Order: sequence, then C-alpha cells, then structure tokens
Amino acid sequence: MGQNSMIMEVVQEGTGRRFALKELLESRAQDAEERRALAFEAKLGQQFTHPNLIRVHEYVNAKPSPYFVMDYFPGMTLRLVIGKPQDHALPAGRPHAVLRQTAEALAYMHEKGWAHRDVKPENILVNRSGEVRVIDYALAKKIPTGLGKLFAGKPPREGTYSYISPDVIRRLPPSAAADIYSFGITCYELATGRQPFRANSPMELLNKHMKEKPVPPTSHNKAITKEFSDLVLKMLAKRPDDRIKDLREFLAAFNRMKIYKDDPDPMADRMSM
Repeated sequence: MGQNSMIMEVVQEGTGRRFALKELLESRAQDAEERRALAFEAKLGQQFTHPNLIRVHEYVNAKPSPYFVMDYFPGMTLRLVIGKPQDHALPAGRPHAVLRQTAEALAYMHEKGWAHRDVKPENILVNRSGEVRVIDYALAKKIPTGLGKLFAGKPPREGTYSYISPDVIRRLPPSAAADIYSFGITCYELATGRQPFRANSPMELLNKHMKEKPVPPTSHNKAITKEFSDLVLKMLAKRPDDRIKDLREFLAAFNRMKIYKDDPDPMADRMSM
C-alpha cells in the first residue's frame, strides 16, 4: 500500500466476483503528475496477460479520485515469508516454484519491452497453493533499443536501495539486466534469510552495491546447493554484461537444480503444481 494511494477489496454487483481496487488518495488527486502515474500503471497492467503478473481490468478517471480495478489475489508478500519464517515458512520445494514463476513473469515483461525496476519481496505475492503474482508497475519503464539507447537520457535513480543495481545507481537506461540483479538479491534473500549487503546509511549501501563482492549464499547456509549459489552470484555481477543474458537463461539452468540439497526434485515438484 503506497502513501499516495490505497488498495481495497471490492465485490462486483451481480456476479459476486472479487477484485482489488487501487485508488489515488483524495489529498493527492489534484496532483496532475500523480494522476498521470496512476493512469500509466493501470494502462501498462492492462497490456500484460501473463498468469504470474497481476492483471488490470479497468481504469476510471473519476472525480474526486481516479482508480483502477485489478485481479484480487489473496496471498502474502514474499517479505512475510522471509521476515517471519516461523509463521509463514513455505513447504519443502515451494521456494523453487515461487522463484520460477517470478522469473517467468519478469521474462515476459522483458520480452514485451519493459523493465519492472522495483523487483523485491514486497512486490511478489504468493498464496497457499504456491501461485505467484508479481505486482506494482509504478516504476516500470520501456527498455530502449537501437538508436533509442543513444537518446534515452539518464533516468532518475529510482527503486529500493537494498535491491538496486549498480547500473541503476549510475543512471544507465532501463534494462532487463538491472531487474536480473534485483531478482538475484531476492533469490539470495529467500534462500539465506538475509540480503547480501548491509549498511548503516543509504550511501554506504549504494557503495556496497557498486564495489563489494557478495559472500556466496552457501556461506550463510550449508544446505544451499553450490549450483544455486553460483547462479545467484552470476546475477549479482557488478557489470551488466557479466550477468546471465536473460531470465530464459536463468530458467534453463534453475529448472534443473535444487535450491537446498534436501529439496525434492524440482521437475517432479513442478509436475505436482
């Protein structure tokens, strides 16, 4: 729930179907930039038709406050899973399914030409069955191609500092590679229970993203497989060109490996989903 908007559950008259409604707060509704941002997020969400992306159905430019209607997905954020494992631990093998679905959703976005730009556990919802929805397109930007890269200009340094890539810090054009880095940190945190970089100030944290080599996930948890640890470290390479090429490459490798040594076979788990 953002500070400029509120999200509520609504029921459609006649059908009884449940939806989620995101509405601009009345105190922000007179701000033309806020209204444009909400309309942008809604129209982008209407374009996406992937089962692991939250779908927007309708945007209404209402007075006093505009709103949009999207899928209602009863679940919890991955932040709860990581932050309160004693209450919200996923069954064995389930983290694999969660990361696979998240990667598939982001790969779809990238193939449609968009970077999410705020990949983090708070923006990944998971339900009791292990189904995933990636949410929040507020910071998404078109990935420039060809000559567009030359004229893209420097985008603002947006995103959540714990997950922000060195390329975003340097204000390079939006890219799939930056999302891969943020997703890599999410993978690291889901597997180990902690982020690779900790700092006492925002500037120190940015500096660590730029310069500090992350400790392998296996150093925090000996039950993590070397294959998964190595794949995550490749996603966290400082230079975009040193990361995996795209999330299809991630999936090709990830679908054949376990996160933890005692996990069930990932392909068998996938068949049972």
